[in-house]
Amino acid sequence: MLVRDPKKRLTAHEVLCHPWVQVGGVAPDKPLDSAVLSRLKQFSAMNKLKKIAIRVIAENLSEEEIAGLKEMFKMIDTDNSGQITLEELKKGLERVGSVLKDSEITLLMQAVSACLLSKLIVLYSKFKKNAWI
Repeated sequence: MLVRDPKKRLTAHEVLCHPWVQVGGVAPDKPLDSAVLSRLKQFSAMNKLKKIAIRVIAENLSEEEIAGLKEMFKMIDTDNSGQITLEELKKGLERVGSVLKDSEITLLMQAVSACLLSKLIVLYSKFKKNAWI
């Protein structure tokens, strides 16, 4: 139901017939609670804010900063997958002399949202495409 491509997305009728939406075999005909609607709007606004913030950061980095981030990412991404796993992060931090506990590294990894991670992966793949790596 949450597919960005409208051609692949379910139609309104298909959504209303979906078991997740139906209550007792019938889709309810009452509007969303105002609190739910408010939270959805806040969530949407935060995603837009994150996207804008990441774009601003990426566009305002100097060539030296980009090169430094690129080298750091490459140093941690030992399997060259374009993604940093928890194990790669632990080993990378050890290599630079970090004394963080495993639990702290795990919390660090969890603190990074999926949205931010996916944007960093997109940025990294753009670096690759532009032959910066």
